[in-house]
This record gives sequence, structure tokens and C-alpha cells, in this order.
Amino acid sequence: MTTIERVLVAPGSGAGYYEDLAALQAEHIPLPQRFKAPPVTPGFRAVREIAEVVSVGLVLDDGRVAWGDCVAVSYSGKAGRWPVFRAAEGLTTIRDVVAPLLEGRELTGFRALAAQVEALGEGGTETPPPAEEEVQDPSRRKFLTLGGRLLRDQATPGPEPKLHTAIRYGVSQALLGAVALVRNLTPAEVIAEEWGLPQPQAPVPLHAQSGSERYYNAEKMVVRRIASLPHALVDDVEDQLGTDGSEMTRYIRWLSKRIAELGGPDYGPTIHLDLHGALGKIYDARPGPMLGQLYAWEMAAQPYPLRIESPVVLESRAAQIEMLQTLREYVRLRHMKVQLVADEWANTLDDIRAFADAGAVDMVQIKMPDLGGLHNTVEAALACQAAGVGAFLGGSYAETDLSARMSVHVALAVGADLLMAKPGMGVDEAVSLTQNEMARTLALIRHSA
Repeated sequence: MTTIERVLVAPGSGAGYYEDLAALQAEHIPLPQRFKAPPVTPGFRAVREIAEVVSVGLVLDDGRVAWGDCVAVSYSGKAGRWPVFRAAEGLTTIRDVVAPLLEGRELTGFRALAAQVEALGEGGTETPPPAEEEVQDPSRRKFLTLGGRLLRDQATPGPEPKLHTAIRYGVSQALLGAVALVRNLTPAEVIAEEWGLPQPQAPVPLHAQSGSERYYNAEKMVVRRIASLPHALVDDVEDQLGTDGSEMTRYIRWLSKRIAELGGPDYGPTIHLDLHGALGKIYDARPGPMLGQLYAWEMAAQPYPLRIESPVVLESRAAQIEMLQTLREYVRLRHMKVQLVADEWANTLDDIRAFADAGAVDMVQIKMPDLGGLHNTVEAALACQAAGVGAFLGGSYAETDLSARMSVHVALAVGADLLMAKPGMGVDEAVSLTQNEMARTLALIRHSA
């Protein structure tokens, strides 16, 4: 039986940035000033800073090494998410806590080992549930993360492990890669085997994100015939959305026209826009006006289907679910076809199950770094499918090439409805990386069969 001989760690950098969205949506901050602008969200050092990464290598007793990248999402510390990930503290935690658990362990399987890492506390022991008063009172609820205590800005229902989500995410990538090496399988086949799923046979449709370059990058997506686009970006509400939604209406009309011009009659992507709660901001979270705006955007998108992600962001998971339920009911009563997507407050496996079971949305973005171990992403996708909710395996442009490749394998194994092309915001690079990894993996699986 193959064992893990040693755990290696190395600092790295993500393909994007940590960004304080609360500061950006509070006032317009020109891009050149963001690297020095003071943040408002705890944990940030500036409004925009380079995403920090720790690469984790598992050295096997036969000399082979499997790697994973610990990285957090760009908008960390928002809507119940963990604070920004710091590589220096992550290096210490992995050496002091994770390495003693894994070194000398037999690679009996991915799922069980990933669950053991998930259960670790900062002291190397299984994490006890937080006291009820700590969950209810955010001012007292502190979590031990990466060698220090950082206050999270919102309460999240249920117990959470104490290792930062970024650490659990990266270590699970390395574990999955190591098991795949030992079994001479692709990581996708390992997941399918351990969860009793059919072997992947078909590619997963891609979703691309344009960032602030919402025009030229959208054209790149169209000529590459991406299934879902352009995500766009709303970090400047007045310029990108408009105080009455008119700027977004104009953009959607332009996008619909450009799809027809560049894509041709046989190409019909879904227009998918992530508002980061901006619709709720301009209408004070009033369902009636928000519904009217959704109707106007649906008309502007024709003949292409429209999906709206995080139209509103409220102060808790319960409030978020209730509002999205209301909006979705209104959409159905008006016989509208716009689909709603959850992102904010859908951070953990329990969160995603709550959104799916409530029927609050048509799709959930399963933001993979926020869930920690990859086994949680698998379970979240299966929970969405069981509830008849679309499973969109997302993440962040701040991730790395390695975490993006591993995301491809998870998406193939679970038969996700959608996979985010990542990392970075250049479109071409992220699409090429994910498409090629998918094609190579499917070719290997067909060869094995």
C-alpha cells in the first residue's frame, strides 16, 4: 500500500486579486487607486491585493508527488465567507497541523482522508461545535484560523471546522491527485468510483467571466461559443447598472445583438449576469420594483435566455433564501423565464442544501474554494441535482491553473450543469485551460474503457 512520506509547502500567487467589494460598491474607486485605497471589510489590507496561495505537495513513498493549491475567493469576508487567506499563516498551519495527520498515512482512498482533514481544528484535533450563543452573537463568534483569531463579519448556521477553507480546498486537491496517481486513474474516475457514479462521458458546458472588460471580453466568449456568458461585473453600481437599471439594460441589448452578429443562428448561449446584490441596492430590496427590472432585462435579452445571479444580498442566509423565494414566486406568477442563481450565503454544504431544499433558486453557484474539501463540492452538486436545482461549479478568478484543472475533474465526475472557466479574467486563457483539460480527461477515460 502506498503511503504519504512527506508534505511539502511552497508560497504562490493566484491569477487574480482579493477585492473588497463592500468598499467598491460604497463609492467609485478608480482601478489604479484600489491597490492603496483603505478597505472596509475586516482582513483586507487594501481594496485590491494579490491573491495569496500555498501549494501543497504530497510526496509518496515511490517518489511521485501530487500537488494542490490552497487559495480563497476574490470577495472573501463577504456574506458569511471566511476572511482573506494569508500564505504565511497557511504555511505554518499546514506544517504544524496537516502534515502530522498525513505523513505516514496509507492512501486508502480520497473521500475518507479528505473528511479527516475537514474535521481538523487548529490544534490538530477534531473541531467541536461552537456554543449556541457564539452562533447567535457575531460579536462573540471568533474562529481560530491560520494561527490567529479573525472575526468573521456574519454568523453562519451550524458548526464549522477551524482550518481556513483555502487550506481544506488545496489539501483535498493534493489528496485526490495522489489517489489518482496510485490507482492509475484520472481524478474524475476516482470520484466516480468512490461515490458510485457513472464514468464521465460528455463535456460540461462552460461559463466565462468578463470582469470589468465587459464588451471586448464578451465578444471573445461569443466567438469561442461559450454556453453561458459574460458574468460581467458590478463593482460600480452607477456606471455598470445605473441607478434605475438602465445601464444594464443597454448592455444586455448590446450583448444580445453582438451574439447574433458574431455567433450566427445556430448559437444560443444563456446570458448570465452576476449582480453582487446591486439590484437590491438600487431598489432597497423591494420585490415589486426588482421584479419589474428583471422583466425589462428579460425582454432586452431576447431571443436568448437570461440568468441573474445574486440580484440582492441580505444580512443572513435565512433572509436571503426568503427574498429569493419571493422573487422566484413572482417570476412564475408573471410567467417570466428569467432564472435566479444563488451565490452569496451559499458558502457551505449545509447552506447549499438549504437553498436547494427551499426551492429558492433555479441554480446554485457552488463556489468551490468556499466549501473547503472537494468532497463537499461533490456532495453539494449531488444535493442540487436531487432537488432539481442546477449545479454550477464555480469559484474565483483569483484561483490557479492547478485548482482550475482539478475543478474540471470534479465537474465531469458529478455531471455538473455548468463549470466556470478559470482562473483569471482574460477569457482566452481560462477557456483554453478548462476545455483542454476536459478533452484530455475524456479521451483518457474512453481509452481506459
